[in-house]
Amino acid sequence: MILYHRTNPEAAEAILREGFRDATGQYLTDQHWSGVWLSDVPLDVNVNLQGDVLLKVNLGIPSHDLREKYEWQEEGKSYREFLIPAEVVNSYTKKVELVDESAIVLKEKRRRTARA
Repeated sequence: MILYHRTNPEAAEAILREGFRDATGQYLTDQHWSGVWLSDVPLDVNVNLQGDVLLKVNLGIPSHDLREKYEWQEEGKSYREFLIPAEVVNSYTKKVELVDESAIVLKEKRRRTARA
């Protein structure tokens, strides 16, 4: 399954070199959660994510297992988001690569033009 992770350049270098590490926070809840945030579409500042680098993660876990165990569900979201322990992400990652976001923007423009 292809998922995406937004981060900063320094963290991206560390991820590509050493693998993912857990982040911990409350994430608008009253308890602490740890893991790696991944989404099924590239997310950006429009959903309060910071970072100039987008990573594409090819994760070898069946999508139904991801949804059942790790999906972070919120009403009204048009995308799927997962909080997965770094150990799981690193164990099942087939490939991590930097995404050329200009190609994503061009693809989206073409899709919108085709609909018009």
